[in-house]
Amino acid sequence: MRMVIAIVATVAGAAAVVYSTFLPWYRDRQGRQIPLNELWNGVTATTTDMVNSLFVPIVVAVALATLGLIIGRRWLMALGAFLAVVVFAVFLGQQMQVEAFASQFRQGFWNTAGGCVLLLIGAITRPSR
Repeated sequence: MRMVIAIVATVAGAAAVVYSTFLPWYRDRQGRQIPLNELWNGVTATTTDMVNSLFVPIVVAVALATLGLIIGRRWLMALGAFLAVVVFAVFLGQQMQVEAFASQFRQGFWNTAGGCVLLLIGAITRPSR
């Protein structure tokens, strides 16, 4: 039963996190348009292409979590979930420095939050070998 929960949570979380990059995160900017350097340099109004955006670390995180599920490594699943949470949390921290309330966050941002929780649940419930 734990394996089924882990599979469903990981697959649903991975789908939610990747899909969220195609939805607006903050105001009208989609996650795949937010430059990756905004995680360190602060939030601006600029947009970028998908290769230089938050899409890249999110896809890497989902790939790690999914690969960990397939080959049976909990630590790899946890690493992928942790990377997704870090991207989400650092973006939140940078955004909260600019604006102190979360009313401008859109559906993609909240989908990422839910997807990160599901990835963590999948990593935690995955039975060890």
